[in-house]
Amino acid sequence: MTRTAAPLALLTIVLAACSIAGPSPSPAPTPTPSPSPFPSPSPAAGFYLRAYFTQALPPRHTFSWLAMLTVADGVMFDGNVVIDLMFPGPLTILPIARPISSDGIAVLIDEARRLGLLGDVTDFTGGQAMPGARLAQIELIVDGTPYTLTGDPDALSRCGGARCVADPGTPEAFAAFWQELSMAQTWLAPELGPVQQYVPDRVALLLTNPTDQGMPNTPAEWPFDTPLAEAGVAFPGEAGDRCITLSGDALTQIWPTLRDGTQLTVLVDSAGTHAAPIVRVLVPGDESPCPDGV
Repeated sequence: MTRTAAPLALLTIVLAACSIAGPSPSPAPTPTPSPSPFPSPSPAAGFYLRAYFTQALPPRHTFSWLAMLTVADGVMFDGNVVIDLMFPGPLTILPIARPISSDGIAVLIDEARRLGLLGDVTDFTGGQAMPGARLAQIELIVDGTPYTLTGDPDALSRCGGARCVADPGTPEAFAAFWQELSMAQTWLAPELGPVQQYVPDRVALLLTNPTDQGMPNTPAEWPFDTPLAEAGVAFPGEAGDRCITLSGDALTQIWPTLRDGTQLTVLVDSAGTHAAPIVRVLVPGDESPCPDGV
């Protein structure tokens, strides 16, 4: 049985990156480079797209949410990852990374423009969003101009089951574009390169109190001198939660544990303190959900 990982709140996800107090551990081998864009033609200069969900839930519940789709630096990162539901699932989920051509980026821009999404309007909820509802967000940078759009991803359902031809600049147009982005691997296939392993430059890591999940936890060494109880900064929500953004040598040291861990993995420091990690991989352009300013 499978499902997609992007919209799920309680799914433990990927990665961490932050400065750790105390001496840095000895560096391990440098991670494999991230996907390279097509050598020719070069990607549209400065283009950026990020499509993701937001919802008024406790911060811990949304920490692991991957963006549904990101296009940055000539690479498309698809967060609609199919995973096996058998417990324990992987600790870290990586987006699908594929280079995208300049023609592919031009198609995305043309489609956003055709649907009337590159104007002055930014709210495409139609005034019908319920308090606490899950909303879709699309961030775009086109020709140096930023756009931050909010809408209802399910607005097309108002067409009563008939094929919906959305008028430009409407909530339905936003939903139509969102639906196209969710299937980008299919309709943009001719403009995409092969799937490449993505090794992140930064990872956000939430350290929480371990809970009984009905199976024995799997201990893994916390590789830093800073105790778990003092790592990173306090995270809003549950008492004792700590959050760090890891990069550079710090990420290199802990990456094998995060990459190979499961939902039963717990980190153990030299004092015997345990912490259950929640991981989110950060792709280019992502802001860390950790309030550590990295």
